[in-house]
Amino acid sequence: MKKICAMGGVIFDCRKPGPSIRQLREAGIHGIMFDFGLFLSPEWAVRELEKEEGERQLKPSIARKQFREVLDDYAAHAFLPSVARLPFIDMETKTESGRLNDLLRKIAVECVRTCEQIGCEEIIVQPLLAGIRKEELWETNRAFFFSLADVCEREETRILLTNQCHSYHGHLVRGACSDGEEAARWVDALNRETGRERFGFCLDTGVCGLCRQDIQEMVRPLGKRIRAVILTENNGYLMSRLLPFTNVYGRQSAMDWMGAVRGLRESGFDGWLILETTDTTVTLPPMIQPVFFPVYKAYLDYFSMQIRIENDLRKYEQVVLFGAGNMCRNYMKCYGEKYPPLFTCDNNEKLWGSQFEGLTVKSPEELKTLPENCGVIICNMYYREIEAQLRAMGIQQIGYFSDAYMPSLYFDRLERKEEKAEKDK
Repeated sequence: MKKICAMGGVIFDCRKPGPSIRQLREAGIHGIMFDFGLFLSPEWAVRELEKEEGERQLKPSIARKQFREVLDDYAAHAFLPSVARLPFIDMETKTESGRLNDLLRKIAVECVRTCEQIGCEEIIVQPLLAGIRKEELWETNRAFFFSLADVCEREETRILLTNQCHSYHGHLVRGACSDGEEAARWVDALNRETGRERFGFCLDTGVCGLCRQDIQEMVRPLGKRIRAVILTENNGYLMSRLLPFTNVYGRQSAMDWMGAVRGLRESGFDGWLILETTDTTVTLPPMIQPVFFPVYKAYLDYFSMQIRIENDLRKYEQVVLFGAGNMCRNYMKCYGEKYPPLFTCDNNEKLWGSQFEGLTVKSPEELKTLPENCGVIICNMYYREIEAQLRAMGIQQIGYFSDAYMPSLYFDRLERKEEKAEKDK
């Protein structure tokens, strides 16, 4: 799984990214999602169109100048982006919608040309909405997406549709591709007509939150079409880009993270994870902002671990568990039949030789005799310490299990005899 951050939350001076790039690398973050909207704002373009009553053409050179020099700086730091997001406008304006959409098409084509030049792999594009009737959305956007595909010459370039909401008389409503089945039909139809897998999907969790969607149900029909996921949070009413788990009511996040993780896990997602934290980051003093970079890295690692649990299990012919406690119980409840372990092991020597959830509990030393195609799945909250222990033993086939987002789990905590005796004192 490839893990990056959205540009607006980590590059403090968008036109001079050098210092931020160095700090990101020090924190272990090695990529960003380049946001063309930060340099070529559609709002700016609308103002250009509205300056005069007569027709005013936006020359490609004007569009290109907004971001070309910045990308040269990224190239100098060997930090060219593999994922980019094209500008999108969601504003009520006096500009006639036909002119506005024509302008957005020109901007999008220029951005895609640039992505091809720098070797960008995934290009996130939001469907056109302005002034388009619902029954005309597909045909209008079909032509729009094909115009972008025509610019792509590299076989590996993917254009990713994304879900959206938009403002309608001051209210946020669902836009194109906000329904999983509809989005899947769009992607499939475009690929069929193109004759190749040119199109995919980027799931924006923040938009799902604003649309009050069950993200698991959104993900299911999309399945493998999802090549990127934007991880961000809001309060469910206003469009904002907050650090996940920070918008809290009643000690719970306002976002449906359980549905997101469960859905992506079921689909076997293994694409780009993009952490977007712009509205959290901008509230921080400049001297404090870089301190959060390692935290962002930890977030990406956490979501990656949660999502890839089934991927890890699928890739091993056999598995052994490390841990003989509550997490092991939950593993056996959820995956014991589908991915049966050979045995489990534990650092507590008092458990060696006993039976737990139908498994024999063995010493960690037994792991040294495992066949090469066998993975060791850590079922214990001390992931880092146990991983270090396993690597010191020469074990490299390591996976992780966490019961935070399991389809079902035991709510009664296992209590061993010694723990009960200690409690009864």
